Amino acid sequence: MKNLFRGLVASLCFATSVQPALASTDYPPAIWNPAASCNYSARTASVSHVTVHTTQGSYAGSISWFQNCSAGVSAHYVIRSSDGQVTQMVREADKAWHVGNSNGYTVGIEHEGYIANPSAWYTTAMYNASAALTRDILASRSLSQKVYDGSAGWSAVPSDSLYNVKGHVNYASQSHTDPGSGWDWPRYKSLVAGGSGGTTTTTWPLVQYGNTGERVRTIQYLLQQWGYALTVNASFDTATQNAVKNFQSSHGLGADGIVGNATWPVLVILTQQGDAGAKVRAVQSQLNESGAGIAVDGAFGPATATAVKNFQTSKGLSADGVVGDNTWNKMAW
Repeated sequence: MKNLFRGLVASLCFATSVQPALASTDYPPAIWNPAASCNYSARTASVSHVTVHTTQGSYAGSISWFQNCSAGVSAHYVIRSSDGQVTQMVREADKAWHVGNSNGYTVGIEHEGYIANPSAWYTTAMYNASAALTRDILASRSLSQKVYDGSAGWSAVPSDSLYNVKGHVNYASQSHTDPGSGWDWPRYKSLVAGGSGGTTTTTWPLVQYGNTGERVRTIQYLLQQWGYALTVNASFDTATQNAVKNFQSSHGLGADGIVGNATWPVLVILTQQGDAGAKVRAVQSQLNESGAGIAVDGAFGPATATAVKNFQTSKGLSADGVVGDNTWNKMAW
């Protein structure tokens, strides 16, 4: 079925001269752009750890290198510095060649940049996108969020039993030193696992051209609420991308057409009982994804309020029936 779907997409792209990015099946916010099969192999052990890397080169250059058999290396994911765009190159079910004798049980994430200039390359967008990806990798396997905090030194080699998210340099018998002394481990730990003292940085999924599904449908409904004439079809098509860019420009955001940490908080709108319109349809459609079974009629009545409260309770939120930033965030994920 997947091969058939991809064939249909390819045919459509040829017919329309449009080349939408194929979404990853492991991590939907990511673009799927595979490495050469000569640069990875079958996995025989279960995934238990995530490895943080630095490319020591550009995003595009790293992607190209992993598609060259001369490389003899690969990683599961590559993240762009400027905006946190994620490209998946090796399926998580396969073994990428990125961390020597620890390849078998790890997922490797490469971050664009150079360890000698961390302030120029390790951006907020990159940290946020990487943390969201790492959370997804761990959560999909019910693994705890044991992120190295750098307390023993950036180049220490703590036992795998202590941390399941570490840098390349933090694994035994490695010759590489990435992500280097400039990687902010306390910040990264806070983003992945939540900081101490009850303060957690809110991160949002990255949604972009070529993606499909409920997140896209939510974005389209919210754009309608903001006054954009848009068809709600759950497909992040050209019309949706243009509407996102226009919305971003009108709110002083970088108009890249990607809905991420900067755009989501501005796009979502407080929604509560008595409201009506596209924003309510977004809420109702999201609630149905969780099995609420309510009408998507754009009217926030008692049934919708009850469903919101049930959803909030299931996510550990205060069950007030009001869809604010925290509830929107849980729905988006």
